[in-house]
Amino acid sequence: MDDLLLIFDVGSSALKAVLFSRTGAVVAAASSPVPTATATDRSAEQNVEDWWKAALEAAAALPRRENVAAIALSGSMQNLIALKDDGSAVGPAVLYSDRRLDAGDVEAIGRELPDDYALRTGNKLDAAHTILKLMRLDRYYPAGAEKAHFLFGAKDAVIEKLTGQRVIDPTTATTTGLFDIRTGAWDAGLAAAASVSLERLPNILPADAVVGGLRDAPAAALGLTPGIPVFNGAGDGAAATWGAFADRPASAYVYLGTTGWVAATTTLDEADPPRDIYTLADPIRPDRTILISPFLTAGSALEWLADVAAVPVETLLGQAERERSGPLFLPYLAGERSPFEDQAVRGAFLGLDRNHRPGALCRSVLEGIAFAVRHNLENAGLPVSPLTAIGGGARSPLMRQLLADALGRGVSVPPESRDVPALGIYRMVAGELGFAPVEPQHEAETVEPQDAKRAARRYRAYCEASQFARAIAPSLT
Repeated sequence: MDDLLLIFDVGSSALKAVLFSRTGAVVAAASSPVPTATATDRSAEQNVEDWWKAALEAAAALPRRENVAAIALSGSMQNLIALKDDGSAVGPAVLYSDRRLDAGDVEAIGRELPDDYALRTGNKLDAAHTILKLMRLDRYYPAGAEKAHFLFGAKDAVIEKLTGQRVIDPTTATTTGLFDIRTGAWDAGLAAAASVSLERLPNILPADAVVGGLRDAPAAALGLTPGIPVFNGAGDGAAATWGAFADRPASAYVYLGTTGWVAATTTLDEADPPRDIYTLADPIRPDRTILISPFLTAGSALEWLADVAAVPVETLLGQAERERSGPLFLPYLAGERSPFEDQAVRGAFLGLDRNHRPGALCRSVLEGIAFAVRHNLENAGLPVSPLTAIGGGARSPLMRQLLADALGRGVSVPPESRDVPALGIYRMVAGELGFAPVEPQHEAETVEPQDAKRAARRYRAYCEASQFARAIAPSLT
């Protein structure tokens, strides 16, 4: 009997494939890395075909593929993906982290947009809004790309491969700068400002909609049954929100992956956008929104330190467990988006001592990430208790403890925090498949603060140092 749901989660550094049973239990999971090409011009790109290659590799490692009843997807948002009529890519996907447009470019393009842009989209113009890249398309693609079909979610490119359909979910659509958050449709005026015809934009469908059946060729490549339904799913911000059971009002969570964010759900009326943080459409319910405050550096800071120290991440974490203190770390290795937008600011270690070893620096990096979480929660005005921590970064016991200390309150960590985005997609589509609903996991670990007073003192220094780093940034170029 076909009794499994396969979920592809196209992350910023790897694609993960997760199999769920009819009861919502994880049967198996596998992942495959996805390389990112970066350069000194602050470009950040991924090959669209690498997403499909990673899907094939991850699926091949899973058992019982003949029992898969349906597929659903999640993935990174705010990408610019240009496809030819036959579905092949015009060029690499331009990622949300691409910063080839500087602050001056953003300001200049903003003057070309309607005065009520923020009111229409529900968000103030942000450097990562994809409409900016569309309005300067020649910086990313060769001449003629304006005639391409555009997608904006990594999972949407995989869906096109699976079904031949070009779609998007409301959450991902919100991040483009082309979506009217109140009508739930593409804004014709904004599309015209970006010189994009509406027929070249993907169809907006809710996360629990079936896009189509799995085509024969991709089915054979994946080892799956042709014709099984492919659900639209949702962007990673929505998937994580539902997986953390924060799709209910008055609950909040933090996601710690390569990047990070804090988020909570509210009604559209209560959100009353635009705000200083992101307001995203709920992937299914048009009357609700997700308030999200994203920061650029989380796990990537740890990966950077491991690369510089030539020590594996797990070894660094083990060394950090034996350290009692370290310097103060500002995690602005690629600028920052929230709680402030500053492309020029950069990170720093403050209070370095010649006796500090890699373990102490690692502890400082984790603490800096924890302080970034608190900074975002406070700036966004999101509820901080109870707070659920999810993502690969939440695996580290030291990270959990430093986060609880930084917040001065308990932090809840689900047992399988890395599978939470996939769980969110399961929750979105389970009812359509007749699969069982799942409830919050009562066995989640709660970590209580142990040294909140010291953390509060260092957090004040962190905020002051962040202001100083921003002030001197123009002098460092």
